[in-house]
Amino acid sequence: MKITKETLREMIESEMDKKSFGADTTSASDASRKLKQRSKDTKQQKGIDNKERGIIGRIEENLAKLADLTDIKSGSVFAVLKKLNVIIEDQIAKLEGKK
Repeated sequence: MKITKETLREMIESEMDKKSFGADTTSASDASRKLKQRSKDTKQQKGIDNKERGIIGRIEENLAKLADLTDIKSGSVFAVLKKLNVIIEDQIAKLEGKK
């Protein structure tokens, strides 16, 4: 199988993006501040309905529970989260490209 320059470029960009996943850090005070701001912003959100907020909330709760139970920064859990993040970012890129 011959790899084109475009395919190779996409593979490299994908790998570079993947490496940055997991490099973010947030202190407890920053997380608290962001949570308070999100609480205020919720009332003004127009593109998210109650069911979508429920889905987002469940995912956040499950991620927090998973982090309590295990180290989500490494191993198979990290690999799954990394793949999930790539899928989400790909969907965002597709939808933003349609606009």
